[in-house]
Amino acid sequence: MKIYCLKRWALSSCVCSLMVIGSCGIQIGGWPQAKYERTVQQQAPLAAGSTLVAETTAGSITVAGADVTDCNVVATISARAPTEEEAQQIAEQVKVKLESVGQTLTVRAEKPHLKNNRSVSVSFKITVPKQTSAECTSSYGSIELANLDGSAKGKTSSGSINVTNIRGSAELGTSYGSVTCTNIAGDSIKLKSSSGSLTAENIKGPILLETSYGSVTCKDISDGDIKLKSSSGKITLSKASFGDCDAHTSYGSVICDELKGDSIRLHSDSGSINVTTASAGTIGVSTSYGRINCQEITTSDLTAKSGSGNIEIACSQSAPPEMTAEVATSYGSIDFAAAPNFSGQVDLKTSYGSIKTDLPITVAGEISKKHIQGKIGQSRDREGAGRLHLETSSGSIRIK
Repeated sequence: MKIYCLKRWALSSCVCSLMVIGSCGIQIGGWPQAKYERTVQQQAPLAAGSTLVAETTAGSITVAGADVTDCNVVATISARAPTEEEAQQIAEQVKVKLESVGQTLTVRAEKPHLKNNRSVSVSFKITVPKQTSAECTSSYGSIELANLDGSAKGKTSSGSINVTNIRGSAELGTSYGSVTCTNIAGDSIKLKSSSGSLTAENIKGPILLETSYGSVTCKDISDGDIKLKSSSGKITLSKASFGDCDAHTSYGSVICDELKGDSIRLHSDSGSINVTTASAGTIGVSTSYGRINCQEITTSDLTAKSGSGNIEIACSQSAPPEMTAEVATSYGSIDFAAAPNFSGQVDLKTSYGSIKTDLPITVAGEISKKHIQGKIGQSRDREGAGRLHLETSSGSIRIK
């Protein structure tokens, strides 16, 4: 009987709660909320080559370059309060200001002091001359920049950043959100997120991408060094030409395709590394826990190391015959396809496993199933300077 009464009481309480919510509309913190929105348009002259500064604490910012001679601002002001009348009063107290000092025009909003359970946001849509640099800041909101022949800076604490068609340097950062940029050409491109993915495509210039929690994706990169870092996420890099390339992830895989540069360094603390078609003077790939697979590799100096995982390396037809390779894994097999006409010293060693070779080796010293030292492609008339050192603690080795 008591259980039945409790069930009836619980059901009645739920019904009453639903009735209160339905009659009051939106509730935040136990208080009903009404919303009022108004739009403000303003305009100010802006000469080509100037800098636009746009600031808001809560709200999005969109800046687009166009064939205009003025700065045109559309501000959307949204206020919330317990009543619609009070929400309207708050919204109408917000003042949008355009302030010009020298070659800098600042767009911002002055807001009234708010009591508890009241809020106001201001979002800007701004059109400027194409030859303009932009600096945008929002505490809570997204940022979009497009079609500017000038530098681009964007920073938000919580929101995404999207930038496209910029002819100048870019510095973009968010604490919680993704960053995406396409068609950027500048002397410095920096993307950073504390918690979000980073994407860069069709970039000309040196790039630095860093995220604590998220993936990093780059495609069509040229004309500068590349540095990619993720504390927890996959790194993908394709169709890139550069000076030096350095990609590092703590937890995630590294996937690369069509790379060409002076040097390549790829590392994962815990994940696999896959490379298809890469050319550089030096190439170094390493992982603490994961598999390494590198195909169509062209280099004179290769290092591949895994703490625990198989390693498969295939040199391209263009790889120099006197290349140096240092390949080692603690737990896993090694499969190595040498450069055509390789000529030099070989040192193959396994503690627990077998060694197989498809290439004729002139053995020096004692013959062992676990350790082979010798020469490939050398004769009295030809002493190659190449060197291959392949070693695993537990696994087989095959060279071909």
